[in-house]
Amino acid sequence: MSSVQALELATLIMFTLYFVTAMVGMRLFGGVQSAVWFAGSSAMRAMALALALFGPSADMRTGAGASVLTVAALAMLHRSFAEQLDRPKLLWRLQIVLVLLTVSGAMVLSQLHTSYPVLMLLVSTVVGIQAALTASALFSFSGEGVELAGRFAGVSMLVYALSYLLRAVVVLHFGSPNYARALEQTSTVCLAGALVSGGATTFGFTFIAAGKQRIELLWRAQIDELTGLLNRWAFKRIAIRETGRSMRRQGRLSVLMMDLDGMKRVNDRLGHSGGDAVLQAVAASLQEALRDRDSVARMGGDEFCILLPDTDLAEAVIVAERLRDQIARLEVRYRSEVVSVMASFGASCSDHCGWNWQLMVDESDAALYEAKRSGNTRVIAATKVVETLVETGVVAASALVNERRRR
Repeated sequence: MSSVQALELATLIMFTLYFVTAMVGMRLFGGVQSAVWFAGSSAMRAMALALALFGPSADMRTGAGASVLTVAALAMLHRSFAEQLDRPKLLWRLQIVLVLLTVSGAMVLSQLHTSYPVLMLLVSTVVGIQAALTASALFSFSGEGVELAGRFAGVSMLVYALSYLLRAVVVLHFGSPNYARALEQTSTVCLAGALVSGGATTFGFTFIAAGKQRIELLWRAQIDELTGLLNRWAFKRIAIRETGRSMRRQGRLSVLMMDLDGMKRVNDRLGHSGGDAVLQAVAASLQEALRDRDSVARMGGDEFCILLPDTDLAEAVIVAERLRDQIARLEVRYRSEVVSVMASFGASCSDHCGWNWQLMVDESDAALYEAKRSGNTRVIAATKVVETLVETGVVAASALVNERRRR
């Protein structure tokens, strides 16, 4: 067995193992589109190598079939990474054109009897271009550490592309004195490149898939599934970080607690699915109205909390009034009905609470309670709650603060 055949056999075994591994992974964790494409690519590359190794060596159709399978396999490999990028159409048309070009060329050349290796020249060029396109896709990965795996696999595919383009250059010198030796050397390099790049892309694919799954799980852990807003846990983490930042910069930080008025009537009349539609519409309205640096979370039920960095109490009240008016004008269509809701707000600020996140939440929550008790659909600032309660003799200010701190 020659060195080229030994490399072909080793590469065949490796791609078979990659295919089996991908299939087992899909069986255990569920098949995703990118994994299907990756498994198909590994299977086709193994088939191409098996055909080249065990097919009739003198038959032109053997080389044509192996060439088509190789090119189709690389197109599928490209699609697997494009799917992971959530850009399945990335350079996909160009890959399809290259596959069709190879199929057409193989069909025509298999009927011709020529000593010039036109098919090898065509396939070497096409594979080189395909591998370069896949490398460009791999270099596009970023975030949560997956860019390192993407670059590693991208570099290996780029080397693989260069090895095939080098073989295309060698084929152009067909008939030269050193042609046979040069072709054997470059073919060995191409097979070694296939072996190495296959391992690198498999590692990259697995690492990127795991990274994306980790990001997905982290995202699900931070996002309220119904509204797409932050959940209570994620919001608290952001709020504590923002409080520390404001304290270091001696800046202002305001908090708005918001509760929808009349949601019980909506749920009673339209059911919880109708209430869910209202919550989703309100969440979308809040996201649209707030700044990028503001944070909003669904705290539970129909209660929301909004964090406003670099905002004093007067500005927070203005923001709350604007949001209250926007929600009041919101019309949610559910089935054949138009549903509208109102909202009440309580506001607090670090000017009065210090940079104590829990105290700011307690103050804005108390203000929200006062807004609800006073007749709904209004905005009340936390300082006014204290002033009102003290003036009416309901409770001493110190007792009120201590009670909120104990919550």
